[in-house]
Amino acid sequence: MKWYYKTLIAVVIILFSPLIIVGLIIWGVSELIHLPGNIKEYKNSQYFKDFQLPYKAHKLDSPEYRFYNSIKERNIEVDYIRQEDTEYFIYENTLFLFPDFYQILFDDEDSKWVADYDSDFQPLEEACQKIIDELHNIQKDYPIKILVERKMCTETNLNKFEIPDYIFLTWSYETAFENEDSPLKLIVPETTEQLYDMMKETPDIKGKFHLANNKIIWNINEKEQIEIGVDPRDCYIGLNKKVVGKFYVGKTHYHPTIFNVYQEVCKIDKQGGYYEG
Repeated sequence: MKWYYKTLIAVVIILFSPLIIVGLIIWGVSELIHLPGNIKEYKNSQYFKDFQLPYKAHKLDSPEYRFYNSIKERNIEVDYIRQEDTEYFIYENTLFLFPDFYQILFDDEDSKWVADYDSDFQPLEEACQKIIDELHNIQKDYPIKILVERKMCTETNLNKFEIPDYIFLTWSYETAFENEDSPLKLIVPETTEQLYDMMKETPDIKGKFHLANNKIIWNINEKEQIEIGVDPRDCYIGLNKKVVGKFYVGKTHYHPTIFNVYQEVCKIDKQGGYYEG
C-alpha cells in the first residue's frame, strides 16, 4: 500500500475513533447474541459430524466449511484431506487448496494480480505459493490450484483479464463444479440492464420477465412475481404475491450485492419460486 494511503487511513481512524469504538461494541454484542445459534448450526453440520473439531469464530463463513458441507449435500465425490490446520482435496486429478486471503484484484499500476489480506496487499503468486508451501507429504504430481469464489474477485468484467493458471474461479463454494464453463461467470452486473441481458442468456429460465422503470419484473410462476433492481451500491430482490387478476402485493425482499445477485436469480429459477438469501 502506498504511503499516502496509509496516512489517509490513519487520519480517518483518528477522526472517527469514537464511532469506531461504538461500532465495535455493537459488533461484539451482535456476535454474542448470535453465538449460541451459530454453535448449534455448526454442531448439526456434516463438517462437524465427520471431523469433530471445536467451534471457532467465523467458522460458518470459512471456505473449507462451506465447501465441505456442500459436496456432502450434493454427493460430489472428492478425496478430502485434513492436515493439521490445513485442508485440501483432490478432484478430477487436480489438487485444490483454499485461500487464506479475502479478495484478489488486478493492480493496474504494476499490471499484476494481488491478494488482499485486510488491506495488506501481496502479489497473488507469492500468496498462493505460501499456501502450497504449508502442505507436507503431498503428491507433487498433481496440478495444484487455489479455489476462489467469484465474489472474492473485485473485477466486474474478467473478459479483460487473464486469470492465472493456479487459480480456479468458481461461482461459489456452495455450488463448486456446477456450470463452471458458463461465460456468464466472468461478468458481474453493475446495472439492471446488464442483469437483464444475463438472464436472457441463461438457458431454460422459468417464467417470463421484462424491463419496466429500471426494474426486472419476473413472473416466475402463476402466483409469484419477482422484482429485481441492480446498483453497485445496493441491489434489490423483492417478492410480490398475486391477490386477484393481475394485482400483486409486496410480501418480502432482501438486498444481495452485485457479486451474488445473478446467483440469487439462478437459485430462484432452480427451485421455481422465491428464494430468500
